[in-house]
Amino acid sequence: MDVKGFSDTLYRKLARVSQWRGILEVAERAVKKWGMHIEVVTNVIPTMNDDEDQLTGIARWIRDSLGETVPWHITRFFPQFQMAHLPPTPVESLEKAADLGRREGLRFVYLGNVPGHAAENTDCYACGQSLVQRSGYRARVTGLHGGQCRQCGADANFRTETHGGKKEPGR
Repeated sequence: MDVKGFSDTLYRKLARVSQWRGILEVAERAVKKWGMHIEVVTNVIPTMNDDEDQLTGIARWIRDSLGETVPWHITRFFPQFQMAHLPPTPVESLEKAADLGRREGLRFVYLGNVPGHAAENTDCYACGQSLVQRSGYRARVTGLHGGQCRQCGADANFRTETHGGKKEPGR
């Protein structure tokens, strides 16, 4: 799911949406009631949603409402169309956002639109083992057994054929 920011003002300005919290409620219900796998994406746009308050709000909501193992993909903005006047997101801004997400307790924070960056990959939060290596749209599983870390057994929140794709509701 795409979460653009964490304020009424931002959603009205960026997406012309005033009832954006309803989107969050649908995601919460999908996880808690139906046990669905959710991943959150935030395209970080300079001067619009790159401030600490917006990013902290998103990270805390993910942790508190969806769970600490829900992946957060923080993606790099590139100027186009009506936002051509803005600069691309500096990689340092994305790295700060990722650090903030990890400080808030998220276990799987990724950078997107930054080819070759180490934060594209999945490492085990418990032991540091490489679980999945990514390059662009290609992924190579390196350390998973089912949905768990092959080395220490930590839940990596992955759905694989051997894992069965099923998860208990509310986890």
